[in-house]
Amino acid sequence: MSVATSAKIFLVRALRWPKCAWGWRSCSTARSNPFPIVLCERRTPLRRSATISNERLQCGKEVNVALAAGRIDGVTLAPGQSVSYHKLVGLPIKLRGFVEGLELRSGREAEGVGGGCCSVSNLLALLAIESGLDLVERHRHGLDLFPDHGRSVPFGCGATVFYPYADLKIRNPHNFPVRLSLVIEDGNLKGQVQAPTDPSWRYQIVERDHQFSKEGDVWVRQNRICRQKVSADGQVISEEEVLRNHGRCLYDPEAQD
Repeated sequence: MSVATSAKIFLVRALRWPKCAWGWRSCSTARSNPFPIVLCERRTPLRRSATISNERLQCGKEVNVALAAGRIDGVTLAPGQSVSYHKLVGLPIKLRGFVEGLELRSGREAEGVGGGCCSVSNLLALLAIESGLDLVERHRHGLDLFPDHGRSVPFGCGATVFYPYADLKIRNPHNFPVRLSLVIEDGNLKGQVQAPTDPSWRYQIVERDHQFSKEGDVWVRQNRICRQKVSADGQVISEEEVLRNHGRCLYDPEAQD
């Protein structure tokens, strides 16, 4: 990263920090022991390819993901309470243990201190959707980087973060507390949302109105992400839209199998 780019990022963060810190004041940092009921569970691999173009940055990403996950693991939200990714994880700098890691910038591989932490925010946003939590603040990725080979969830279920400007804030609308669990296990980042008792329902993600289209010479991808509340016997109780996505493709959809 160039000196000019670093200086610009520092200025943006310095100007925005007081306003963001004020907004974090009521967000939870309370932690608890594990709850017995798992409302949802997801895993994301730390290495998505056997061929890594830069092993140093890949290892740095894994260090950063473990640090960020550890700062969120165990946090508990009481009914009506919110949590902020940035309040929990904080500024990703070397003095706090973060290192240069692999990240994507404008669709290209790049390096940055804290690089790779979006793996944590992506998983946290997905867990929130699948457990019925509210996404109070969520910033979408503006690009669709790869075709769907191996993708297990619909396009656009994640979240990007940039301290302290673009945060991920989650609120618990349920009448019981929930606990966030994020751990590294067998080369994966494993996430759960836990509850003290079984509410007798679960949520599932449904994609609506998915399409590829061209805007000028650029392929774009759009969809709506909905979630269905499902009873213990599999009946759909309700459906609500939670996200709308519009992203520029970095590949040609027509060229895919």
